[in-house]
Amino acid sequence: MRRLLLIVGATILCATRGAAQQQLQNNYILSLGVGGGATIPTGNGGNTVKTGYNGQAYALIQLPGFLALRFNFGYQKFDYNGQSALTTAAGTRETLSGIGGLQINLLHGPVRPYLTAGVGAFDIRGLTDSSTTSTASKINFGIDAGAGLALVLGRVSAFAEGRVQNVYTKDGGFIKSAKQINVVPVTFGLAVGLF
Repeated sequence: MRRLLLIVGATILCATRGAAQQQLQNNYILSLGVGGGATIPTGNGGNTVKTGYNGQAYALIQLPGFLALRFNFGYQKFDYNGQSALTTAAGTRETLSGIGGLQINLLHGPVRPYLTAGVGAFDIRGLTDSSTTSTASKINFGIDAGAGLALVLGRVSAFAEGRVQNVYTKDGGFIKSAKQINVVPVTFGLAVGLF
């Protein structure tokens, strides 16, 4: 009986130690990710643009524990809903963004739910489809926050996330209600741990 207990205890100890080592191996200090998906205009934004698409690239720097620094570079494109805000011609709106913030992993393991929040600059450009294309570009401060789920398979992880973004302009200040949230990007992608 004593031998059986020793064997079971040693097996559990080795399995726990192996799982802990695997967990440390899957926490890379630097990871790079890319993704894309749909961007849904919300609140007042739904009155001017249709659902668009987004793409993003990011660098994730893991800090000790559950916290990581996250630096996003994003692109979004929308078609105006009917008439453009610039002229009576149809057009599109494009947004380039650079966001710095934090990512908090809620669990460590092969399935990782996480939260993300950051602040950054948003360059919004309105393009019209007419014989003389005009462009209006303005850089504004904005916030980005959301939640996601990553499936970690060794060095590579697949993720799905939804975020809310609000850009502060002279027409709109801090969020007082859900109607003031500009867009909700929903993104799917892959990340690779480098070291």
